[in-house]
Parts: sequence; structure tokens; C-alpha cells
Amino acid sequence: MTMQYEMDQVSIRMVKEPPLISKEPITGPESAVNILGEYLSDFDRELMILVNLRTDGKPINMNIMSIGTINGSIAVPREALKASILSNAAAVMLFHNHPSGNLRPSVEDIKITDRMIKAYEMLGMSVLDHIILGPDRQFYSMREHDVFDLPCTEYCAVLEDLDFKPLKPQNRSRDEAR
Repeated sequence: MTMQYEMDQVSIRMVKEPPLISKEPITGPESAVNILGEYLSDFDRELMILVNLRTDGKPINMNIMSIGTINGSIAVPREALKASILSNAAAVMLFHNHPSGNLRPSVEDIKITDRMIKAYEMLGMSVLDHIILGPDRQFYSMREHDVFDLPCTEYCAVLEDLDFKPLKPQNRSRDEAR
């Protein structure tokens, strides 16, 4: 008797939310602050936002990647990449707010920016900037302050140099464990 296996079929769709209205495209930190600054100034906690861009720099859409706490927000490259791929983006800009008004990037801000740059580079997309927004349209552009350079990732050329991480055992239900 042969066993039959079942594989679920899934689909991924983007859901449109009401748009932010702007008469100008995002061409740099100042125009981004004009468009997103008012929106982010209303929040009492950190938000991490991704703006997907066409090859000509015009915004395709924005994605709220994370709503955090008063002093932190978790961002995962996987979630950002999903929105960018589905949007057919050529490049992205990252934004988040600092409700405290202190615009200096934290160590965590710099680390996630570096991770995003490397993840997007693997897919042939660029992270153009990571902008921290504060009250009264104040902002800090990591690109303008040279916080990070364009990545120069080196890839393995020899099989022995690949560093595969060990797989974590998956949680199995009690029925499967029997």
C-alpha cells in the first residue's frame, strides 16, 4: 500500500492600505521628511517603515515593518524583502522615528541598517538611506552622515568556505512524535 502525501498550496498577496498623499516624489531626506514626517510624528512609539522605489526613484509604496516600544523597534530583513520583491522595487529607503527627539542612531539602528544593506545587495537592490525622524521635522540621514558605506560583501568561491549554520530541530506535535 502506497502512502499519499499532501502539500498545501499557498499564495501571497499584497494588501493596499489608504495612501499617504504627496505632491512631490521622494528624492532625498528633505522630501522624505516632508512626506513621512507628519505621519510619524503622531506616534508615541518607534515605527520602522520601508519605502519601495522604482528605478527612477519614485515611490511605489510604503510598508510599516514594525511598531515597537517608546525606545525600540524590531526589524527583520525577511519581512522587508518580501514587500520589496512583491512590489518589484529597484531600491528602498528605511525610516524610523525616535519619539524621544534624540536623533542619534543607536548601535541597534546601525546594526539593522547593515543587515538590510547586505540582504538587499544579495538581491540586486540598494538601500539608499536610513533616515531617523524626530519631532518638528528634524531628521538624521545615515547616508549624509556617512554612518555606513556601500557594502562590499565578499562571497565564497570554495565549497569548504561555506558556513552553513546547523538546523534547529523543528517542534513536532505529540501525534507526529509517536
